[in-house]
Amino acid sequence: MKINFIAVFVILLSITQVWAGNDVKPSLNRGSLNDSIIVRFGNKTRMVIYGENKKELEKILKYDLNALLKDLKIRLDSTQQDTTLIVEEFSGNDYLKNKPDLGDDKNYVRIGGRGLRIKNGNKSVNIDQGTVSVSDDNDNGSFEKIGRAAKMYVPSWGSSPRKGFNVSLGLNSYGSNTPMITGSNPLTENAMPDLKPWGSRYISLGYVASTTIATGQKARLHLDFGIDFSWYNLMFQDNMKIEKSQDMAYFKQPEDDQGNKINLKKSKFTVPYVNLTFMPTLSFRKSFISHVSAGVYGGYRLGSYSKIIEEGSKDKKFNRTNFFVNDVRYGLGFELGIRRFPDLFVNYDLNNLYETNHGPAVKMLSFGIKLF
Repeated sequence: MKINFIAVFVILLSITQVWAGNDVKPSLNRGSLNDSIIVRFGNKTRMVIYGENKKELEKILKYDLNALLKDLKIRLDSTQQDTTLIVEEFSGNDYLKNKPDLGDDKNYVRIGGRGLRIKNGNKSVNIDQGTVSVSDDNDNGSFEKIGRAAKMYVPSWGSSPRKGFNVSLGLNSYGSNTPMITGSNPLTENAMPDLKPWGSRYISLGYVASTTIATGQKARLHLDFGIDFSWYNLMFQDNMKIEKSQDMAYFKQPEDDQGNKINLKKSKFTVPYVNLTFMPTLSFRKSFISHVSAGVYGGYRLGSYSKIIEEGSKDKKFNRTNFFVNDVRYGLGFELGIRRFPDLFVNYDLNNLYETNHGPAVKMLSFGIKLF
């Protein structure tokens, strides 16, 4: 009986060995080793390099195997385990003989003693000693520098310097001021009173869109289209205020019911507009003058009002009427861009502020700076 049990055990063991032989993966069969390299080191050490085909195996020539083996020795020396099997993954790109230059990569970030370098596709940004340089490989290697004293917004060389949101602040003056003869007495003249220079402010808020129509190595031509809201704030001198009769706007010194003169602390006249502008712009690269722009504008009046404050009083008296002001204004505009300094602008109205024969023949002139 004991002999029969041993015989059955031997038969089962033989069947198990046959199944194990049939389950060996094809990649380990002898036939697949034709696309492998086996290097023997003594009798008990070997290195196997497997490739899908001969062409794949040839790629190993691009790698520095000496560096790989030195790195492997360092890892063996650092391990504290007394084992004969170490399984670890290595990145082959770390051992390429000719590594690709980062300067040819599409994207990289470098941090060093010279500053920070960032590249994303064709755009690159360099930060060095507080100065930021932005370049574009697709734009003839052009660049813009943004330093500590630069404007808040510096557009790229490919677009107009005027493009984007704009805020202008300036002063108002008269381009011309011809008095209007009033009534039957030719000696009675109706002229605009002098303005307080610093109190007569011009303000404009707007946006400019642009298209480039001509490009060159040192200059480019753009067509700028803009929309803005502007205000004429006119502060009068000589204790004068604006009034409106049935057929004209005129100026006088205020009086009380007894005919006594009233001194004014403030006398102001405000006219707001919405405007459209068309300004061809010539921009310059790496020049003290960043751009020169000249064109035309037209606006529509949104309202008008006067405000006075009497001396010794804090009460503000408003008179909201049109004062025979023209509903439309149009004129010529000029702008000079100075690099790392606010741009300068001048606007000159070609039509009169008041309707013909209903007020002085006044043409307005505004000038100042663009904050951004």
